[in-house]
Amino acid sequence: MDRLLDLWLKSLSRAKSQRTIITYKTCLSTFQKHLGEGKSLLEAEQGDIYSYIDSTNLSVSSILTHLSAIKHFYRFAFRRGWLDKERYSDIESVIEDIRDEFSTSRLQRSPRALTKEELQRIFQSVKNTKYERVYTLFLYSGIRLSEYAKLSSEFFRKDSEGIYWLRLPAEITKRKKERMVPLIGPTKEESLEISQKLDLWLEDYEKYIKVNTGSLQVFTNRLSQRLGIPFSVHSFRHTYITNLVNAGFPAEVVKEFAGHSNVKTTIDIYYRFSQDRAKNLVKSFLR
Repeated sequence: MDRLLDLWLKSLSRAKSQRTIITYKTCLSTFQKHLGEGKSLLEAEQGDIYSYIDSTNLSVSSILTHLSAIKHFYRFAFRRGWLDKERYSDIESVIEDIRDEFSTSRLQRSPRALTKEELQRIFQSVKNTKYERVYTLFLYSGIRLSEYAKLSSEFFRKDSEGIYWLRLPAEITKRKKERMVPLIGPTKEESLEISQKLDLWLEDYEKYIKVNTGSLQVFTNRLSQRLGIPFSVHSFRHTYITNLVNAGFPAEVVKEFAGHSNVKTTIDIYYRFSQDRAKNLVKSFLR
């Protein structure tokens, strides 16, 4: 195995920059550690690739880099006769599947709130699983994935009205500014229902709500493809903010809850396209 790795690194030196060589070597070393002492790189299977991606907290771009390094190594091993065609084909196909999943999610760049029908289908698909609880948190708080990764139960507070708030400290927010976020839905009844669920979930946050962010992204990408609904974890944030706008919250308030850098961002993205809010304002005017 050491000889194969040496040959692979030498082949890299003829085609890749020194920076890429170091990156690829690190990526493969990390994957090798994931396999453990009981399995060599040449014994890796499709499930090992999936479990490796599921276990990581890396960003999408970093995951794609790791996949490129792994694929490059196995292609080299196959061409040099170290790996049989069947195993190489299995590994190559799973890497391409994962790449396609992430590429699909990257195409959904414009903010789009999920419809009631889409939410029903999504939540029905994850009913009675940890992902149902995680999706619920994102949908009713609008937090970013990077903020979720650093959350703990101590950030939750319940007010006198029975509504939970999240206190996000400056060090975990994108703007490096502390903010308070209410966990609310389109109606008061729905908001109180979520609070009741949180009463239970927060008794053991790690058990009920915490999940690896890498696993969450991979699972969500696969679910999106299976359901035929273009969505990502970030879609729940867009839905939350859109619900605030449709409920009539002023742009300045929505800006603070969302953690936008300025109110113009909030107005340009959400208020301009809020047809529901426009219809409600017209109805109120005609009463």
